[in-house]
Amino acid sequence: MFAAIGTAAGASAATAGIAGMALTSAAVGAVGAIQSGKQASAAAKSEANMAEYNAKMAEIQSRQAYAAAGVQEDELRRRGRIAVGNQLAASAEAGAGLNGDLLRESVYGVEADSMAIRYEGDLKAQGLKDTAALQRSAASVALDRGKQAKTASYLNAGSAVLNSATSYYGAKSRITAAGKVE
Repeated sequence: MFAAIGTAAGASAATAGIAGMALTSAAVGAVGAIQSGKQASAAAKSEANMAEYNAKMAEIQSRQAYAAAGVQEDELRRRGRIAVGNQLAASAEAGAGLNGDLLRESVYGVEADSMAIRYEGDLKAQGLKDTAALQRSAASVALDRGKQAKTASYLNAGSAVLNSATSYYGAKSRITAAGKVE
């Protein structure tokens, strides 16, 4: 089989087997290297797609966290207004008059709690935005790694061809030196 390949490639009868093996080795090595690079590139693209998907999900969750904090803040303020209204009504009903310190303390407490809710929501939303940015960075790195793997596969394929050619010419030289080929 190798002799037939070598003969088809134009080698002499004495070196046809060696030429056939060298050509076959070069082809198998080159195809294997390129296929390996394609697989690594496809895996890297898949990883990049997953990272991009995760980034989009983190952005959505960030907006949801911010919105949820706004809803909680609004609900707390509403309950705070009701509580202050109840305090004023109870104070008026008891005939005690308006206690400015108690009213101020209630309003400030509600405001402090609402600001804490807003701050917590902002922190959560920012953390999720940061996660999205990191995922996008991971996607970019994965794509670069895929491109590098593909480039390396072409270089490895070229190396396989050169190694086979070197083996062939080395064997041919040894056969010629031994006087078996004119």
